[in-house]
Amino acid sequence: MSLSFDIELPRRNFLLQLKADFGDQTIGVFGPSGAGKTSLFSLLAGLERPSAGKIALNGKVITDTEKQIYLPPNKRKIGVVFQEKLLFPHLSIKENILFGERYVKEKRIRFDDVVELLELSPLLNSMPNSVSGGEQQRAAIARALLTSPEMLLLDEPFNAVDANLRKTMLPYLRKLRDELKIPLLIISHDLPDIQRLTNMVYLIEQGRCVGFGEIINLINSGTAVTGEQGVVNTLNLIKPEKIDEGLFQCRAEGLNNGTVIRTPFAPADSFTMTIHPEEIALSITPVPNISIQNQLKGTVVNLIKKEHSLYCIINAGVPLIAKITADSQKRLGIGVGTELYCLFKAHSLML
Repeated sequence: MSLSFDIELPRRNFLLQLKADFGDQTIGVFGPSGAGKTSLFSLLAGLERPSAGKIALNGKVITDTEKQIYLPPNKRKIGVVFQEKLLFPHLSIKENILFGERYVKEKRIRFDDVVELLELSPLLNSMPNSVSGGEQQRAAIARALLTSPEMLLLDEPFNAVDANLRKTMLPYLRKLRDELKIPLLIISHDLPDIQRLTNMVYLIEQGRCVGFGEIINLINSGTAVTGEQGVVNTLNLIKPEKIDEGLFQCRAEGLNNGTVIRTPFAPADSFTMTIHPEEIALSITPVPNISIQNQLKGTVVNLIKKEHSLYCIINAGVPLIAKITADSQKRLGIGVGTELYCLFKAHSLML
């Protein structure tokens, strides 16, 4: 998949000017409220026209103001999942899903496959008002998939949902990414939600792109500021092995030295866990006889000051961010190049 755009659109407080070339990967579009994320969503989906510019998907031009090309939403091959889900209240879940393929000539994705993937079989004869918010969201995603899209565009998929619903939805979105191989473009003002699905982030502020790349590199370069965005560390874990009740040890992608990560659960053979920078303690030496299950050796590659705290960027085989006080930095003598140990509890890891 390739998506490219170079577009302009006047907004109330700024002129939106965005340009990018995205490859075959899942990408998060992140920025504060009012940054221009919803405008970008509307322009890509064909719900709004730019004042100037061009949009192309897989080499096919779908918008070009100069040539007066404006493909309607149903001909863009972009599956769209709205923040509000927008199921038809008078149609069953099955009828809502099937509505997605009404205008599709080349049906590359089958109804039965989507229903199985998203575990919707028990709900097919139900009406939208009789199922949960998470189930409605899965139905909305299924409807978008039946358009046989070349890309799936999701607007704030976790907005206004509680932690339990978020945990329910994440595995399904990862299935889309990993099993159907459909690139996702996720629009969100919540950076941790994006990080749970991808580390590739397109940063928007006041209608302009201020950074694009892996979030750890954006933070390391000073492009992205940690703290108020609630950045998390992500660990891609594989080969879980149960070693006790409520305790598993796993390999982490990137760790080739035999180091294992211990977690309180393992929902699949491969899965992603997150941990907040505040949950990682640092020590210059390994700490014996302690209840903390995980101690990863690493090297500090950067220090970023934020008010009275510091964010340590650490290469521990996997990149990690730890938040410490300025006092801790002085007492431990932590600087760029310092070798240390990252300590965190198994129960600090979250899906």
